[in-house]
Amino acid sequence: MEHRASFATPADTVHAALVDEAYLADRLQALGGTNASVMDRAEHNGEVTYRVRQGLAADHLPSAVRTLLKGDLVVDRTETWRADRTGTVTATIPGVPGEITGKSTLSDTADGSTWVTELEIRVSIPIVGGRIEKAIGEQVVKLLANEAAFTEKWLARQG
Repeated sequence: MEHRASFATPADTVHAALVDEAYLADRLQALGGTNASVMDRAEHNGEVTYRVRQGLAADHLPSAVRTLLKGDLVVDRTETWRADRTGTVTATIPGVPGEITGKSTLSDTADGSTWVTELEIRVSIPIVGGRIEKAIGEQVVKLLANEAAFTEKWLARQG
């Protein structure tokens, strides 16, 4: 699965926002859902790694996922961004056997920049795993689109 977002600002500016502590806190407050938090953030050798927890109310989930979870969806996500504007992401959903893994790239374009995220979603549940992967994928695409829109607005406010 791939998601693309375009920005009117250079890739370095977007990258700086994506690893900024204030940005992360603002993004989670706006989009993180129930019990959202920055669990930790560290910088080491030009890399920034952060772990966040995000929630999505059960009433926003497809019935196949609601049946499995018996409550709200909680996602624990770890992202690492390097100085070359490439990164990795892993995410797990407590109570669901599987994970989301991927990579992200920020690139300059003629009129700003593009953020490309490629993800693989695996749910190891016989028979229904594929349906759950699809449902989670749809929610992840919505989340990434919302995060990109939030990032564009956040950058505009920074001036």
